[in-house]
Amino acid sequence: APGARGHAAAGPAHKVPTAEEALRMPAAVHELSNESLYILAEQGCHIACAERLARHIMAVDGVEWVAAREKVREIEKVDREGLWKVKLPHKIGITSGIGVGVVCIPMVFHKSTCEWVNINLVSGDIPEPKDLETCWEVGAWAWNWMEPPLGTASFIILCMQLVRSQMQNMDLKPYTSWMKNRRAERLAREFPQYSNHILYDYSMTGSLSLSDRRA
Repeated sequence: APGARGHAAAGPAHKVPTAEEALRMPAAVHELSNESLYILAEQGCHIACAERLARHIMAVDGVEWVAAREKVREIEKVDREGLWKVKLPHKIGITSGIGVGVVCIPMVFHKSTCEWVNINLVSGDIPEPKDLETCWEVGAWAWNWMEPPLGTASFIILCMQLVRSQMQNMDLKPYTSWMKNRRAERLAREFPQYSNHILYDYSMTGSLSLSDRRA
């Protein structure tokens, strides 16, 4: 309506940034103020935690930023020592999950595989050849012995997920959180001259992946 357009035109104009304000905008984390950096670090941003650690090293050791960043890289190497051992249970779980998922398909739908399983592990009755002409008929036969282990395994996984969620509700630490907590405590012992809190946050927010090293 004309009245509505006139009312909008009479209102305050939208503020847009000026070129000078754009030039003052931080383009990297090391350009942030101490206050902004602290807030981001407490929110779990690892890049901010790394920069906060660098500034803490500058204050404690009396060095410039470049030297402090070198010290951060030294701390990072210590923090990542033995990381393959830490990730081994995860890798075993991934490999096992993929392997079992792939193997289950022929054990349910592949006639020769199902016949081998039946002869060597099950010893069940074999249907007439006309009842095993398609993969669906083979699956219906194999499901007689595949349903109990697959159903039990699925229920165990469901129970484990329930236990994990309740542990998190009680602030108890599942394996990954427990392991990262121990790693952070070890880092604090290795560098007692620096703040335990800052070192702890730096370690806890760090990635377990070697390909994700943004700090």
